[in-house]
Amino acid sequence: MYTERDIGIYSFLSTTPGIGGKLRKNIDDFYVEEIPIDIPKNPAGKHLCLRVRLRNWETNRFVKILSKHLGISRRRIRFAGNKDKRAITVQYFCIMNYKGKVSINMKDVEIIDAFRTDYILHIGDLLGNRFDVLISDTTCNDRVTRIEEELAGMFPNFFGVQRFGASRPVTHIVGKHIIRGQYDEAVRYYIGYPSSFEEDEGRRIFFETLDAREAIKNISLIAEYERALLNHLITNPRDYIGALRKLPENLLLLFVHGYQAYIFNRILSERLRMDMDLRVGDIVMKVDSHMLPAQEFVTVDSFNIDTLRKRVGERKAYLSTILPGYATTWSDGLQGEIERKIMEEEGVSFRDFRIKEMSELSSKGRRRNMLSPILDYWREGCEFHFTLHPGSYATSLLREFMKSEDLQYY
Repeated sequence: MYTERDIGIYSFLSTTPGIGGKLRKNIDDFYVEEIPIDIPKNPAGKHLCLRVRLRNWETNRFVKILSKHLGISRRRIRFAGNKDKRAITVQYFCIMNYKGKVSINMKDVEIIDAFRTDYILHIGDLLGNRFDVLISDTTCNDRVTRIEEELAGMFPNFFGVQRFGASRPVTHIVGKHIIRGQYDEAVRYYIGYPSSFEEDEGRRIFFETLDAREAIKNISLIAEYERALLNHLITNPRDYIGALRKLPENLLLLFVHGYQAYIFNRILSERLRMDMDLRVGDIVMKVDSHMLPAQEFVTVDSFNIDTLRKRVGERKAYLSTILPGYATTWSDGLQGEIERKIMEEEGVSFRDFRIKEMSELSSKGRRRNMLSPILDYWREGCEFHFTLHPGSYATSLLREFMKSEDLQYY
């Protein structure tokens, strides 16, 4: 059984015991709808933008199938955000330099809207995500009310289990081996790391022996990416970098970003064990015109601390910490001590994120807010309705109410 500690999470903002329960007992229990930026429409635009309703579709898999259906490279399809598979999602996709219309006859896929634009959609081109989520197999008693009062409209901005792989939380482990130049280990963990929901003999064989020929005879036929890596290793023994490059670049980036997310989770867990009050040495993020945290910062000192506390209370600034990269700078004071402690325990440095052999995966790093607001919140029994900033996880909010260690319940 994998637990939250496996993805760096071991603290809560609220202290009231949780109600337990499960998320996604049924696919229809989890609904998420993207709130996009203003995408300028142009009837003569070069690109086709689709608003699509998906049920039980992983984003990258949908892009792969859609690109085959249209007979184009998957690189020509852009989207604003990765979404969980076991859910109903409403998402935006941009098909670059596509003149025709799109007609799709796929199970659980519905095109809600289509329009032309000259704007190319990028990851993160969202103002937020709206959620309707049911926690099942539990009762929403007065504990929920007490937790709502304790949170007071904010929650820890942890990266949720979906960021690491719900059934196989492995992305951060693969990412760590990539930044350390251990490409054989990166491939070994990507292919062989066991799932909590299945026993796959092929995975076990490769994890223990790195024998690609024997592993491919036994690995599941639906493990398409893993089989592609194994086939490469059969014809190109020990070319682990070449094997990794059989994966889509956006998936490879998820490995490095996953390790950054794991370090962030560990740092946030440590800070929560102390307190989230603003201190001298902390670095706060300013907000942009949409009141979203921006990559503009102010260091807290003895002169501005009262002003910044007020701004944080008004959600006009956010306490931040690092997503480490080769251009990252430490916080000062207590927060800097926590950051250095975690990086030292991980045995990595900022410069490790400049990856020579796979330079396309190098990361400058950035900062992320440690607490995130809960917007448009209301609840009816165990049905929760709310809007979150882009990049914030509904599961990280709902874990405050559930407080279950087993990752399979999220």
